[in-house]
Amino acid sequence: MADWLQQIIAWVGAHPHWTGFAVFLVALAESLAVVGILVPGVVMMFAAGALIGAGAVGFWPLYWLAVLGAVLGDGLSFWLGHHFRDRVGGFWPFSRHPDKLQVGVDFFARYGGKSVAFGRFFGPVRAVIPLVAGMLSMPPWRFFVANLLSALVWAGAYLAPGIVFGASLELASEVAFRLVLLVLLVVVGLWLIGWLGHRIFFRFQPAASRIVQWLLDWGERSAWTGRMASALADPAHPEARGLAAFAGLLVVATALFSVTLTLTLEGTPLAGVDQAVNGALASLRTPAADAVMVFITAIGDGWWMGGVALCVFVVLLFSARRAAWYWLAAVAFAFVVPGLLKYLVQVPRPHVVEGMFPWGFPSAHALRVTVLFGFLAVMVGSELRAGLRWPLYWAALLLAVLVGFSRLYLGVHWLSDVAGGVLLGVLWIAALGIAYRHHPHGYPPPMPIVIALVLVGVSGALFQASERQSTEVARYAPPREIRDAASKDWLSGRLSLPSERDDLTASMSQPLNIQYAGDPAWLATVLAKDGWQPAERLGWGNALRLLSSSLPLAELPVLPQVHDGRHERLILVKDLSDGNRLTLRLWPTDIRLMPGELPLWLGNLGLIERRMLLDFVAYPSASIPPTGPEALRDELRALAKHSEKPPSPSDGLLRILGSDTGM
Repeated sequence: MADWLQQIIAWVGAHPHWTGFAVFLVALAESLAVVGILVPGVVMMFAAGALIGAGAVGFWPLYWLAVLGAVLGDGLSFWLGHHFRDRVGGFWPFSRHPDKLQVGVDFFARYGGKSVAFGRFFGPVRAVIPLVAGMLSMPPWRFFVANLLSALVWAGAYLAPGIVFGASLELASEVAFRLVLLVLLVVVGLWLIGWLGHRIFFRFQPAASRIVQWLLDWGERSAWTGRMASALADPAHPEARGLAAFAGLLVVATALFSVTLTLTLEGTPLAGVDQAVNGALASLRTPAADAVMVFITAIGDGWWMGGVALCVFVVLLFSARRAAWYWLAAVAFAFVVPGLLKYLVQVPRPHVVEGMFPWGFPSAHALRVTVLFGFLAVMVGSELRAGLRWPLYWAALLLAVLVGFSRLYLGVHWLSDVAGGVLLGVLWIAALGIAYRHHPHGYPPPMPIVIALVLVGVSGALFQASERQSTEVARYAPPREIRDAASKDWLSGRLSLPSERDDLTASMSQPLNIQYAGDPAWLATVLAKDGWQPAERLGWGNALRLLSSSLPLAELPVLPQVHDGRHERLILVKDLSDGNRLTLRLWPTDIRLMPGELPLWLGNLGLIERRMLLDFVAYPSASIPPTGPEALRDELRALAKHSEKPPSPSDGLLRILGSDTGM
């Protein structure tokens, strides 16, 4: 995938005219009557902006082509409306869906000429307003002014998010391309889930009552299921017994289904899906992503979810007592059922972290977040119309997916564990929702609940960041096994070690041309005599310097880089007369040399130069191959003098790799 992305960027850089032509066509089609409804202009303009941010193409050519396409598209739509006037309603798709045209007419009637400027930014009417303006005889000169001014703003607004995203990926790829792929995976995944969820909700929501009634009618055919269905849906029946029966049925059915599925799929290709997902995400781990995912996964921890459960219960107890008992039913299921099913099914985790159950199915984190935030969305949205309920459901779904993904990324759950937790939570929410809507209760005021959630969220975030984050990052760290090797095997080159940095795209520009045995502090002391100094690393305190386009390279913080999922432990820099800098980086290995128990390190000696991103951000880039420049060859020869004696516990030994060092 990394090679594929790099090939796209390289091709775009070599053929910028085709990119500009594509942007022009997208802007034109997005502004055309009817066609604009079908063209995913937002997504495609975002992609064009990302290419600008990555430095593959320039901003101004694409910007003006987008403006030109938008102006021509709206102009053509205006001419069509002006030419056909009253006959427009007889053309497809307005002949079959007259409401789509009427929405534009109502919008134009409300805002007049300003609707041409406003309508470009509103999805439901953007491809209809110019057509309506022509139909209703808007003066052409007024339309042209509104068309041009709105196109100037629209092109920049639609390109800007992609530019920021592309620039962020460019900086992230300098640190770890694994991080780039992970961000792309999360963004695309969330977009697809939101897109599917939105369409499923609005497709089935109008028929929800009929579907529920059909299920209840089906349940009443059996005496036992009929009593349960009546308890859930009949206001005259107490709902507690029906909910308890349904919860028990869910637990038993889930346990039986899980065992049956495991036995059925054993030995089939589908059985390897869990391992494939686990292995793919393990290959994308980086320290920065680890910290983010540990923080996200903490949202589903028992202490944080317990705080949410308690605060919401207190609010409901004083505002809608009957709703509070529903909330207790949701909380009890979310906290009791995962542990019960873990003991019943006993599916081993991919990686057992200290303090966790050895069994993983279902994911308690995914189930807790799904049930608590999902049922909160149901309660708060009960009195809202469908268009306002969807954002609440989407927010709950987004949080559940993020927490579930964090469990997969950290390697403590299989995909089936997370999917089972989310699905089980959704089924329980459905049962609670049916009972909640069909039985009388007081509706909780949304504002106190929102305030309670904000207070718990801020307090939990501060506690996690200040008291738990560093410990939890170490706790969730990938397991590593230290192995012993003989020093003589390393010195003779018989020890198999990677020759290039493990970060997908770093192999060409950053080979691991240094091996070191010993204490990095000793090496830093020795090399200080040759002008090497510890580098100032990027951090919160100096990140703003990257925004100063006038600072020289020597005053910019050095960006960390990742090898095998870990940051370097030592970064030394040496300034050159041409303004560039030499860097020496050492990454730890899982090898210990015997005798002496000396840790073995892999390193890179390379050059960094000052690069500008969008004429706004300056950063040090390791973009020069370290085998070419004469300064690097000389420095490699100079470092070779430290490799003339065997390692000992009091010092260390460098091995310089490469034929141009004279070794």
